[in-house]
Amino acid sequence: MGGCCGCCGKAKDEDEQGRTFKKGGENDLSNGPVQNRGCTDGWCLIVLLAAWMAYCVVTLAGLQDGAPAKLYLPRDYSGAYCDAETNWNGGPNLKGFTYLTYTMNATSTTDLIVKQLLCSTSAKDFFQTFYSSSSADYNDYLCECCLVPCAKCEGSFNVGGDLDASNLQSTITSKLDEMKGLANPSSLFSGGGANGDVFTNMWSEATKYFNLVCMTSCSNNFATMNTSDAAREWVYTMSDDNGMKKYWEDLKSSGPTYITDTITNQFKFQALPASVCPYNASKCIPMPGVEFEELYAGYCSFKMSADVVNAMGSAASQVFESTGLASFQDSSTETFGKWMGDFERSLPAFILVAFMSFLIGFIYMVLLRFLIKFCVWFAVLLVLLMLVLGGGLCLIRSKQCAGAGLFETGQQAAVAITVTATTAASNVASGTEAASEAMTGDGADYRGVQSRTKNGYSCETWGEGAAVGYNSTTYPNSGLTNNYCRNPYQSSSVNRGATIWCFTTDTSITWETCTPVGVIMPECKAGYAVTNNEVRVVLEVAAYVLWVFAGIYLFLVCCLADRIRLAIAVNQVAATFVKQTPRILLVPAIQALVGILWIMIWALSASFLISQVPDGYIPKDAFTTYDEAYGTATVPGKCTDKWPTGGVYKSESCDLVNGTYACWRCSPPRYIFDWRFAVSFFVFLWNNALNIAIGQCLIAGAVGIWFFTPNADKGTRRVIMQSTWNVFRYHLGSVAFGSFIIAVIQFIRYLMKYYEKQAKAAKNRVLQLTLRICGCIIWCFEKCVKFLNKNAYIQIALMGTNFCTSAKKAFFLILRNAFRFGTVALLGAVIHAIGFLFIIAASVALGYLILTGLYPEVAPAVSLVIYGVCAYMVAKLFMNVFGLAVDTTLQCFLACEEMDLSGDFIPSSMAKWLDKSKALGAEDDDD
Repeated sequence: MGGCCGCCGKAKDEDEQGRTFKKGGENDLSNGPVQNRGCTDGWCLIVLLAAWMAYCVVTLAGLQDGAPAKLYLPRDYSGAYCDAETNWNGGPNLKGFTYLTYTMNATSTTDLIVKQLLCSTSAKDFFQTFYSSSSADYNDYLCECCLVPCAKCEGSFNVGGDLDASNLQSTITSKLDEMKGLANPSSLFSGGGANGDVFTNMWSEATKYFNLVCMTSCSNNFATMNTSDAAREWVYTMSDDNGMKKYWEDLKSSGPTYITDTITNQFKFQALPASVCPYNASKCIPMPGVEFEELYAGYCSFKMSADVVNAMGSAASQVFESTGLASFQDSSTETFGKWMGDFERSLPAFILVAFMSFLIGFIYMVLLRFLIKFCVWFAVLLVLLMLVLGGGLCLIRSKQCAGAGLFETGQQAAVAITVTATTAASNVASGTEAASEAMTGDGADYRGVQSRTKNGYSCETWGEGAAVGYNSTTYPNSGLTNNYCRNPYQSSSVNRGATIWCFTTDTSITWETCTPVGVIMPECKAGYAVTNNEVRVVLEVAAYVLWVFAGIYLFLVCCLADRIRLAIAVNQVAATFVKQTPRILLVPAIQALVGILWIMIWALSASFLISQVPDGYIPKDAFTTYDEAYGTATVPGKCTDKWPTGGVYKSESCDLVNGTYACWRCSPPRYIFDWRFAVSFFVFLWNNALNIAIGQCLIAGAVGIWFFTPNADKGTRRVIMQSTWNVFRYHLGSVAFGSFIIAVIQFIRYLMKYYEKQAKAAKNRVLQLTLRICGCIIWCFEKCVKFLNKNAYIQIALMGTNFCTSAKKAFFLILRNAFRFGTVALLGAVIHAIGFLFIIAASVALGYLILTGLYPEVAPAVSLVIYGVCAYMVAKLFMNVFGLAVDTTLQCFLACEEMDLSGDFIPSSMAKWLDKSKALGAEDDDD
């Protein structure tokens, strides 16, 4: 059994020339992948078994107290779970109350009515006498009602008008009748009722006017209440922390009779019975004119009553319904549900499209052998064009004049460059000295040789055609020669050109201004499109930088042309392998199946752990203000100072804290993360990485065996079975070791993310940014380690060595052939991108034709998205196999090169490159 520690010392696997592969030794691949193997890194399997045992222990512990239903059950306004018998902090027993629906928040809806009554002239006159106009109580009353300027107010209340003895009782009664459902519900939302337009504008802030409660049905409303003998009554009561409560109670008990009668008789609301709404009566008052229907999974959606629909029309009612729902949750869920129903009906089409995606992927592999050269060189040229055009776009944008289009500016710049280059070339060819292009002011003194307008139109010869009236006789001092741009005018001319111009030979454009030869981008007299001068300078510098990169890129392409051709050959061999060994595609398919099964098992077990929110996770105390409980932009709240964060709600029962009423309380989050979840999550990451590693090592082994098989026998040998035996018999410990390293790095990265969330909850911006940067650095490191691991698995598959030795071999092999690996990686990314686009686009297009042909009545939106996701998974399956085949083929080629191998097993597209091995090897040494 191979050890690990000693293998990381001085390498004995590479000879004095630094070669990884050598004839006659344990690194000899002359006969293909090493046959004489032993178990490697078996100790890691013991560690893996211990990790699985730890996972089982924490999972069994979680099964005792976990409640996964808390992760998806609806929750009411206080965070209590619908259909849960026991809720946090002695919450209500909601067993059997499975639907999350909405009732009227009577406190909020009556707020304006209460203020209108309490702050009316009638009430003011009473308090002036009751307290005396000079008392502190009276002055406090005036401040609470904002009847006078004071620190608590920004202005007087807009409550719908003043009330006096003549209209107080009738106005309050009419408004409350609408809210209690005693009037036609349509008047409450029409704007023409007693409450005016208050409730026509409430839907954008529905969370203020509705309570989220759990009930037995979505359809519990006034009808349910009226047919029940257990209907309840709630008398309006002002919250203890409301500064107006003292004055409300005094007015209610000692005010004028017509006011006390109004308060006593009118501020009573009928509430649903406790059998359907298990809360205090204040939380069970239906909203008139609003009904509900089940949306999905116990959630209810708004539905206006028939009376409202008849009075307002279905269009307006639908706006109310959707706007109200959007205030609580994503209103697209209803439409999404319809789309998912359409997809369910068209399931046979999906199965057909999935099959076609596999067929399209296989066709792409076949075509890739013949089209890979075109794809690669097209991509190389495309990158060069992007750099050149990107630089041009930046330069044009930096010089773009205000009011001018980007395309127009670019066209003018292109014309100026072309004319300048043509003129210079013509002068050199004819030996002519370049004419002066100098001009001042409006260009009346210009005597240059510009013969085209700024947009490229050819100038008409002066004195001919449209320019017949402009000649040297009429304008003797303007230099009107040939068809050169000029600005001719006389001292008596009223209209003069702003700069040089000419008549054009184009019949659609009579005349146009010009710029002197050599002036690519003239100054903008009316200002620039990019007004900030610093930004224009940055854009100009960026243009030159991109052009420098384009030059360097072109130079590298010329220097690395042979390596690009080698990379093309490697990719062709990999495509041939996939074509001749199509069963290799079963490997990632089985991996995906195992991965999905494991994810489902782990997610189920983790749900028991994360749903166990400890009793003391958040405070049970009440707080005096919302800001104290929830926090501000810079100060964390008592309920939200750690992640996962809980919620905040206002309780009906307030505590007296230091003489102040505290009514704000915390509600717990749905889930938390503790050390038990950390153990479970690490094993999850390790198993995921192990699943991927096994597939990589297995595919690499199959490619290696296939590569060294004689060409006549390629495609007939059972390479997959042999590779599978090697991985599971000898090297399971090594792939477990490599995947352990990946899991550790990933765990640290997620830990940084966890602490970043904690810093955000604690309002520590500096720590949050620091942790985010650390997370990015770890992510980059993870990518590098994954690349090295993949090549280490290839070494394991070929040489049979343990992980440390294989990783070291792979590292130095990559280091010695950096340009080759880099070129193959870059071109591989291009081919992967083309493959993804081809498979996804073809699958979605074909899916659209199949769907519309078989189910023309089905909305295609979600179905096409699902087809795209399915095609993406198929494309990833093909591209992952192909990418690993490319990497393994490259290492096999390097083995043949270092051992000077030749024979009938070398694929034809790669044979000529082995003839150049010495020259290429010398170049790599120089690199």
